[in-house]
Amino acid sequence: MRRILVASLLSCVAMTAAAAADKPATPVSGSTATIVSTGVTAPQLANPAILTISTSDKLTSYPNPARVVLKVSLDATGSPTHVEVVQALTPQVDALVVKAVSQTRWRPAVLDNQTIPSDVNLIVEVQH
Repeated sequence: MRRILVASLLSCVAMTAAAAADKPATPVSGSTATIVSTGVTAPQLANPAILTISTSDKLTSYPNPARVVLKVSLDATGSPTHVEVVQALTPQVDALVVKAVSQTRWRPAVLDNQTIPSDVNLIVEVQH
């Protein structure tokens, strides 16, 4: 049995709207409406961060913990729609990590009080 630990989120949210959310909106000339952003909330992992996978793959030649870096696309409900390996370990371990992360649940990113799709970079540490 191998344990994988979701270590951290990198670049929590890849959204172009995030840059605009930091600046107050200015009304268009002649317009009476003002748009105010409530900001961005990054997605958060909702279920436990420690997952157990079984593998017969020998990882003795890799550091302990070994790392797999993933790009995870989340929909507006917080469900992973696409998981891509950015930095691989072994094909067998990568496939098991992708399968495990694909089954996770997230609290979705929020922009202006509405849930939105987002991408997160995720480092998964495989302890052996």
